[in-house]
Amino acid sequence: MVDSISKKIINSISTNEKYNEDKLEQMEYVLKVLLNELIKTILVITIFSAFGYFKEIIIIDLTMCVIKPFIGGYHENTQIKCFVATLILEIGILILSLQCNIGFISNCILISLSIFCIWNQAPIINSKMPISRPQLLMNNRIRGLSTSIFLGALSVVLYNYSIYYSLITWTILFQAILMFNKRES
Repeated sequence: MVDSISKKIINSISTNEKYNEDKLEQMEYVLKVLLNELIKTILVITIFSAFGYFKEIIIIDLTMCVIKPFIGGYHENTQIKCFVATLILEIGILILSLQCNIGFISNCILISLSIFCIWNQAPIINSKMPISRPQLLMNNRIRGLSTSIFLGALSVVLYNYSIYYSLITWTILFQAILMFNKRES
């Protein structure tokens, strides 16, 4: 459903405006990602809010939403599987951040290792939403790395001021780890 809506919107835009193939591919990719993430995010926020974790899930979701579209990584082949995987992942991140007290040096090491993994691997190409143009791949790599560095620095700065730093750290770490998930079909 999201694919057909995205195609219709992009086809409508392309008939009214003159965009090159690169721009149309980029717009379609971004639109698919945004629509899928929006649906999933609304459902996840609703579920976690019912259990009193609204602030926590907002931090986790924002961190995931600004990193994952650019670095790639773990993808499921249906939206239901994706939703369940996201729910399990976010429950894990929440439990780890509530149960594990990370020291300052450990936090810096986890962030540094995550950024190194992202620098070394990103972006991971998803066959369902392929981007084949070298410039688009480079742009995604730069955006993913930049946002990860910014959020990692934010986590380090928040260490003494907020309990929410660990949510950012665990989320970045999980996103970096999931870049290495390659299932053979």
